[in-house]
Amino acid sequence: MKENAYEMPWRTNYEAMAAAGWLVGATGAIAAEMLTELPPEPFWWMTGISSGMALYRLPEAYRLYKLQMGLKGKPLAFMELSHLQKVMAKHPDELWLGYGFEWDQRHAQRAYEILKRDKQTLLNQGHGKQMGSTWIHGVEPKEEDVYQPVGHTEGHTLIVGTTGAGKTRCFDAMITQAILRNEAVIIIDPKGDKELKDNAQRACIAAGSPERFVYFHPGFPERSVRLNPLRNFNRGTEIASRIAALIPSETGADPFKAFGQMALNNIVQGLLLTSQRPDLKTLRRFLEGGPEGLVVKAVTAWGEQVYPNFSVEIKRFTEKANTLAKQAMAMLLFYYERIQPVAANTDLEGLLSMFEHDRTHYSKMVASLMPVLNMLTSSELGPLLSPIANDVDDSRLITDSGRIINNAQVAYIGLDSLTDAMVGSAIGSLLLSDLTAVAGDRYNYGVENRPVNIFIDEAAEVVNDPFIQLLNKGRGAKMRCVIATQTFADFAARTGSEAKARQVLGNINNLIALRVMDAETQQYITDNLPKTRLQYIMQTQGMSSNSDSPALFTGNHGERLMEEEGDMFPPQLLGQLPNLEYIAKLSGGRVIKGRIPILTSSTQAA
Repeated sequence: MKENAYEMPWRTNYEAMAAAGWLVGATGAIAAEMLTELPPEPFWWMTGISSGMALYRLPEAYRLYKLQMGLKGKPLAFMELSHLQKVMAKHPDELWLGYGFEWDQRHAQRAYEILKRDKQTLLNQGHGKQMGSTWIHGVEPKEEDVYQPVGHTEGHTLIVGTTGAGKTRCFDAMITQAILRNEAVIIIDPKGDKELKDNAQRACIAAGSPERFVYFHPGFPERSVRLNPLRNFNRGTEIASRIAALIPSETGADPFKAFGQMALNNIVQGLLLTSQRPDLKTLRRFLEGGPEGLVVKAVTAWGEQVYPNFSVEIKRFTEKANTLAKQAMAMLLFYYERIQPVAANTDLEGLLSMFEHDRTHYSKMVASLMPVLNMLTSSELGPLLSPIANDVDDSRLITDSGRIINNAQVAYIGLDSLTDAMVGSAIGSLLLSDLTAVAGDRYNYGVENRPVNIFIDEAAEVVNDPFIQLLNKGRGAKMRCVIATQTFADFAARTGSEAKARQVLGNINNLIALRVMDAETQQYITDNLPKTRLQYIMQTQGMSSNSDSPALFTGNHGERLMEEEGDMFPPQLLGQLPNLEYIAKLSGGRVIKGRIPILTSSTQAA
């Protein structure tokens, strides 16, 4: 096409009509030559010229025919897992994102021409009763496999789409490829989608390592692994911050939340002083029942480290202490009288101060913290989230974020949010905080092992401050996050701040938009795409007459080719995309219109 030429492909196919006319002429000439006794040479010339003109018109006629027939769109595609393995073998360093094409100015122009006309007379009905406007993908008749360099996914990916648009099936394709690359995969799924879990397990079987798959789901504790969300941390204060972040609060300076965090930190520091690893059940026990036992152990541990005659002198303080509370008070006095002047310990003093605090006032101040701990340690959740390594009666596997990553496992973590949204959200937030701690270790001490892929469905339900830090600094730790949501407003509602919601979005380099119904989300997506110039024909007509000679008048009619700035992809079309079709802006500025197939496999998941 010539530069700046105006294309109107949705008109009547005049080239086909012309080609048909020339072919009729050629046929008529042949028939006349055969049926008459006239000299044949003129008919041969007529046949040759007509055939040549028909051949001249046919390519453009066929191009328009293919383009117009393409408006039917594409049917839902299915792909065998074995075929995906072959695709990956040919492109080992690329992520396969289905079928599609790069959306540019000519596709925007074609969509613009359709939208300003009566679509009912222009468009075909498409394939069956497929949801959405199938013609959107059909504005380009030639599609090919869409690839993205795997290294570009370290900039993280956001998948946005309404219910049923295909977010989970999009996850399937990306998760399967990460598993087949033998990388660590962590899937956090609030809904607990069984098909997503089964596909991940089938991918492990296809990769020849079914033992890599681990399964966590509060609704199926008998089949679940035990998972400690507090296992990984760099400083003890992190654990207190993680749990305190779960406390409902309407203000940023909630005194109850601050006190609860301080109490948690005091207990955590006491446990670390006694070489005990904190877990949820232990924290609840000392918060509910009082820190007396921990005070005794903590003072003993510190005294044995720094006070030479501790074991001898402590007996004079504790010989009359016949209860645990009296022993704790004796230990407190010994610390302040004997140990503090020699080797003070601020962490221990925080625990002692908590022990001295008025019990009634203390109970009121931690009242907002206890429901959270009760939820996470009650019934089957207790042993699931606070596993005991030497429990001979429980043979379920114990794992954590660090172990999953180091062993390149594939962890499916269902949160069962449909049953209990509050507990599901709390578990998800704790796990993300634990992952952030692992990322910090990898970032600080170097990364020698393979990359980590983190997939989070309905991400707004679990997003927190540590997760924002993971998005911000995860690339240096070789952590790739793929998160899915329905609207961008979900992030603002969860974080309570428009600014924090934009922090989440600002740390993501790749955007895949399926069908989106929310107008603000549609506008945000299209605003992030480049603008383009759209052409249209302006028709003018006019008439003028002379007042002195009314019978004399002049008229004019004209056409002008105009241009105006417009959207590369109209926002309203995001609400009309069929299932599993997307518009994507990938790192590097590529705008892709694509569609994802549904993965199938004959392998049965356990």
